[in-house]
Amino acid sequence: MKSGIKIAVVGGGSSYTPELISGLVGVNDLAIERVTLVDVPEGTKKMESVRSFCQRLIDHSAREFHLEATLDLRQALSGADFVLSQFRVGGMEARARDERIPLQYGAIGQETVGAGGFANALRTIPVALDIARELERVSPRARLINFTNPSGIITEALLRYSSVDAIGLCNVPITIERTIAQALHVPWDTVRLDIFGLNHLSFVRHVYVHGQDIMPEVLEYLKGEYGKEQSFMANIPEENWQPYMLEAFPMIPNPYLQYYWNSDIMRKKQVTEWEQGRGTRATQVMKIEQDLFKLYDDPSQHQVPDLLMRRGGAYYSTVAVMLIESLALNRTREMVVNVRNGWALAELPPNSVVEVPAVIDGRGARPLTLGALPQEVKGLIQQVKAYEELTIEAAIEGDRNKALAALVTNPLVPSGDVAYRILNDILQENREYLGRFAL
Repeated sequence: MKSGIKIAVVGGGSSYTPELISGLVGVNDLAIERVTLVDVPEGTKKMESVRSFCQRLIDHSAREFHLEATLDLRQALSGADFVLSQFRVGGMEARARDERIPLQYGAIGQETVGAGGFANALRTIPVALDIARELERVSPRARLINFTNPSGIITEALLRYSSVDAIGLCNVPITIERTIAQALHVPWDTVRLDIFGLNHLSFVRHVYVHGQDIMPEVLEYLKGEYGKEQSFMANIPEENWQPYMLEAFPMIPNPYLQYYWNSDIMRKKQVTEWEQGRGTRATQVMKIEQDLFKLYDDPSQHQVPDLLMRRGGAYYSTVAVMLIESLALNRTREMVVNVRNGWALAELPPNSVVEVPAVIDGRGARPLTLGALPQEVKGLIQQVKAYEELTIEAAIEGDRNKALAALVTNPLVPSGDVAYRILNDILQENREYLGRFAL
């Protein structure tokens, strides 16, 4: 058993952090010595609330490890074995802008896809690379587990432009896996997904239980009465797939495909919520977080509150702990991660990041070779990958032309004129974070 594991959590003041700590105190095989939370000065108050609550979680568990909080990034990263990245540049106020600006021009407003995800990436990529450079200096052998959104784009920027050993994680695949297991009344560890694509743009092609492909039964189940009530993700407005879509595309689409394939419906829902005074998803999350932090500040609270599930992070700690276990203990398992493609998906560049099953052990993550992309979705995946690569280049170079090309390429931006106007608004309203662009 490996001893003395040190973990740094960048974005330690996040409301998700208590779930992570809860997961760490629930695992027996990892001998954790220290967990360090680090955040920016603006997050000091939240981080102290989180640290205090997380200390109570530890105190009421059978585990013991040192928990600390700091504003000093170098101190937090020094000696770290694992770095968990979950920060948000500009906070929830920036997310609210990311969602609002596209809506004003008739486009989807969402924090990870479309123009909102683009704005988020422009702010985040330079900061992520600054953190990577610090990690290269003080803990070059550390492994970085990236939850920071848009996760696939940030992970690709890290792998392309730094030497950091980064793996991207998302809770959507494990949520699909666990939901299927629960619906079919089978143990979750008997379920395996043949999933391929990009982060928030992936497809489950086969579902295996005890090695047997049960995809036809799963699709029939989803097309039936159960499917009408089924929702994989709490943070996506409920809009279930019609049976005819599952017949034309005999796969389980990532719930974020609702924004691509039902964009008119999803945008109308967003506009309706805005007009009724409920704001965007960011507005709703800010309210949830206010209530969460009140619970975190309650000295009698020493369990992760159920309210956190409404925040949209189901199984966040589960997937993080599983990955750390495999990497630290050389425990071989298959997991769906965001990783350098290699030859997993032959139609995408080898250096691009894809979301696929990979074999995880002490050597890292090695993606499985999955064969050709289905014709029905190949074009969409390739188009979004082109958008992602242009976005990364634009963020690093501060290049307006590449930024505009990225937005025009994004299938959720309706026209070049709209892309031009959205870009101007994004650069203007985020000017304090986008110094590389000449404003």
